[in-house]
Amino acid sequence: MHQVPATGHREAGPGTPAPGECHLWHVPVRERPDWLPILSREERATADRFTRVRARHVFTTSRAVQRLVGAHYLGLPPGDVVITRHCHRCAAPTAAPHGRPRFAHGTPPPVDYSVSHTEEHLLVAVTGHGAVGVDIEGPGSLRDVDGLARAALTTAEREHFGTLSAGDRARWLLAVWTRKEAAMKLTGLGLRVNPRELDVRGPLLSAGSVPEWPDTPVHLYDLPAPEGHAAALASTVPMTRTRTCALPAAADAGPRPARR
Repeated sequence: MHQVPATGHREAGPGTPAPGECHLWHVPVRERPDWLPILSREERATADRFTRVRARHVFTTSRAVQRLVGAHYLGLPPGDVVITRHCHRCAAPTAAPHGRPRFAHGTPPPVDYSVSHTEEHLLVAVTGHGAVGVDIEGPGSLRDVDGLARAALTTAEREHFGTLSAGDRARWLLAVWTRKEAAMKLTGLGLRVNPRELDVRGPLLSAGSVPEWPDTPVHLYDLPAPEGHAAALASTVPMTRTRTCALPAAADAGPRPARR
């Protein structure tokens, strides 16, 4: 499987990604009370409704980091970053906004991004050209290896799966599932797509009979991931390099409250 070259780690994020470049923001999930003021009133209310502490930390980390990353590229205070999740397939607004998240600044926005998480890690991928999808998965995604293989693999992928040793099957399946998730998030179709129609073994995704699947080629890349995890990137333009970025230390101290 194809892996896009990396250009190293930066403590502070660079400017808008150049053509063929993707910026990756990796943030550990943990409790950060100083980030709560970044969230909107609705997001803080949603966070308060979580009964599982870890799920609340995942939610607040994800929403705050999206605003912090957006602030970097948009030149705005984090609390002023507006994120939309409009699904263009829904004829009317829904009670629970869904769809690909986007920064509601500019037409189109200056960057496209995708976000994914496990209970321990959050990953945001940002590109300045084309669209992007990212996914990170942990061991918890493989509670039933054979069941996931039956539900998610194409015929050709299942044949390859059958040739692997028992020790290699789980690792290979996790990487394949991550690539499928990244591609489904890229299109905005999500799990409405039957993953058994998506062959992700090569550098370009091969889609079977999938309603509304775009004509644009989908490029696939494996990404470095924490131990026991897998991460993948899908993009509508070829990626020649990635740059791993880190939030500045000041992001943990006294953010400006959200206006919405």
